[in-house]
Amino acid sequence: MLSPVPPEHAGFDAPRLQHAFSLLQGWLDEGTATAIAALVVRHGKLAGSFYGGTVAPSPGAPPVTAGSLFHTASIGKPMTALATMLLVEAGAIALDDPVAAILPEFAGDGRDAITIRQLLAHTSGLPQDPDRSGLPPDVDTSGELRTYLRAQLVAPPGSKVEYSNVGYGLLGLIIETVSGQPFAAFLRERVFAPLGMRNAYLAPSEDLYPRIVHVGGTLDAGSPTERFNSAHARRQTHPAGNVIATALDVARFFQLFLDGGIAEGRRVIAPATAHLMTSNQTAGLRGGIEGFMTWDDCAWGLGFDLRGSKHPHFSGELSSPATFGHTGVAGTFVWADPARHLVCVMLANRTLFTLWNTSRWSRFSTALIASLID
Repeated sequence: MLSPVPPEHAGFDAPRLQHAFSLLQGWLDEGTATAIAALVVRHGKLAGSFYGGTVAPSPGAPPVTAGSLFHTASIGKPMTALATMLLVEAGAIALDDPVAAILPEFAGDGRDAITIRQLLAHTSGLPQDPDRSGLPPDVDTSGELRTYLRAQLVAPPGSKVEYSNVGYGLLGLIIETVSGQPFAAFLRERVFAPLGMRNAYLAPSEDLYPRIVHVGGTLDAGSPTERFNSAHARRQTHPAGNVIATALDVARFFQLFLDGGIAEGRRVIAPATAHLMTSNQTAGLRGGIEGFMTWDDCAWGLGFDLRGSKHPHFSGELSSPATFGHTGVAGTFVWADPARHLVCVMLANRTLFTLWNTSRWSRFSTALIASLID
């Protein structure tokens, strides 16, 4: 699966595709990022890739390769969503079950009516980030997630798209409660393994650390609990986004949905599930990611950011309204366009707090789609 072919065999104009990848080299040359892995898949074939920079900013650091591991950050949310939908398919839970029916401690303060569907589509009214006041800096994922059971609403449930890391943390608790497995084990066994994602990890072992790309622009650089880069951060298994993976494994995940739920020659989810997850659940609702990007009509699926009528959008000017994808605060994005059977993965290593991505991502995506000639 995802075997390489010449760009022309996948419908690309090779020089135009190379021009698109040259934009990424420009980001490295200007110092915006120091490591980038990107690739494009068409009709399940790897049509082109770009690997540039070094795994770490130190002298003599190894170059980025196809085996380099990037912090994908919130690109992990669709993976958590798929794990949730596997339980839905099994009849263990239903999308419109109240969260409090599974996590009784969540009841109260207006939270009783919040459903699993609303957690998946970011319409629960829960905040983007948790209140970490009172938590020690070295709190682990389990300790942090228990505090989410007391999260206060910032909007009435169902009233807007309020992107919520808290909501996805709660999905992890639901998965653990219903399955009886730790979240990381469930993801490894039920998502990574069936999809052939052999280089995707939650809490990777220390022997893999030399392959993990250092993330620049963290707000707590040098601290023992520095986000992304510290050993403490690498040990966490947060359902809102702690997956560390290669670009190719990220592509494998998104290809599953273009292929109607089939990976590695076998069915992982039903075609109806793949369709539902990539269909708009938030028609007419405003919202988005406060501090980064919001829209008057914020299309979102079950785990996926949908292009819809959003403008600007990281998938560029030419992507179809059916395009689905996700971004990550570590400097990453991926999108898949069903109209072209196209997957684009771009993993960089600069956090988004400076908003360096705002126009760069869209320009690259536009140039990439413009290199298609069929």
